[in-house]
Amino acid sequence: MTLLPSHRQTVAALIIGGVMGCAHAQEKDPERLKLKAEATRSEDSNFLRAPESKAVADQISNQTLDVNLAFPYGQQRLEFEGNLINSQHQTLKQFDFVGHNYLAAWRWSLSPTVLGVLSTKRTESLNSAADSVDPSLRNKNTTKVDSLTAGYLLGGPWHLLAEYSRGSSINERALLGVADVRYDSYMAGFSYAPTNNNTLSYARRMDSGTNTSASTGTSGYSYNGHVLLVTYALTSNTSMKARLAYLEQRFTVDPKFDFSGVSGGLDATWRITGKTSLTGSWQRDLSSFQTPDSTYAQTDVFSLVPNWQIRPTLSLGLKFSQSVRDALGNPNGTLSTRRDHTYESGLSIQWQPRGYIRLRGSMTQAKRTSNAVDQDYSANVVLLGAQFIY
Repeated sequence: MTLLPSHRQTVAALIIGGVMGCAHAQEKDPERLKLKAEATRSEDSNFLRAPESKAVADQISNQTLDVNLAFPYGQQRLEFEGNLINSQHQTLKQFDFVGHNYLAAWRWSLSPTVLGVLSTKRTESLNSAADSVDPSLRNKNTTKVDSLTAGYLLGGPWHLLAEYSRGSSINERALLGVADVRYDSYMAGFSYAPTNNNTLSYARRMDSGTNTSASTGTSGYSYNGHVLLVTYALTSNTSMKARLAYLEQRFTVDPKFDFSGVSGGLDATWRITGKTSLTGSWQRDLSSFQTPDSTYAQTDVFSLVPNWQIRPTLSLGLKFSQSVRDALGNPNGTLSTRRDHTYESGLSIQWQPRGYIRLRGSMTQAKRTSNAVDQDYSANVVLLGAQFIY
């Protein structure tokens, strides 16, 4: 069970950044209304991410509409973001999907030093067919989070923060090793930011809730996590981000699925010239992976992303990544040996001929090899899209 594979270990960064940014954001008068509409068409050689002998190609058309509203009142601000997505498949019609997503937030301020955010967010998305118990059927995930975040600006570079949130992550159908979850969460931490480019942040998060999976049924669980985040500018053209986290997860009904461990990551960006940059990263995450043979999974992701800003309106990007997922634990008395390797490479181009239109295209190749039966796949995806901005 996990909300998202790395959600808990990165959420602190989002909260810290959000609270620190409130003071600056509330000083500005943002656009009251922004509209975005996008249409994309993609060709996927293996939409189900199935072994080569069972691969089914498909053409997918997506249409999205985004509405952003902002209502500033002095030091307060109400914001609303609505998103509607319509996904249609030419061959696998059972995967047609309409998603309704929203974010509503009240950015409040009691004084120049006490401020925060009250928000509610709902997201609908499709799980990858490769991660579903029955990959031939659509599997929608609905995630909802209500939260209250408060920050106290101590003066100078020190900030304190706290958050309470209540959330859920529910899947339409069973996922491999991943469960539905409902939880209450408490987080507290601090941030030290002597400059805009150098920060040190720490947060502790404690969750309690229920977890429902095909392997364990319904069980209560608790989560306790610590995360340390550091950003550092080595030079004016080179910056680094580092994350170190420790987590413990415990289950009341079936403690054999308990796990704990250390995760982390490192990102480095080098702005080679005014038009070119290179980002490299390594991320290690731990997440619950409840199967008859495993307790949790450790996933290492290595990526390299070069980017070329050919002109102010035209950019070209490449991406190369490799992930290794090891299923760990021994719920049946035998150590799990499953290992999945996933390789992905891609080319993307974006052109903005006018301020109100953005065109993009991409080609992606993905491949997974596994020592588990029928878990290998390869796929090629070509995508073209146009976005209109008002």
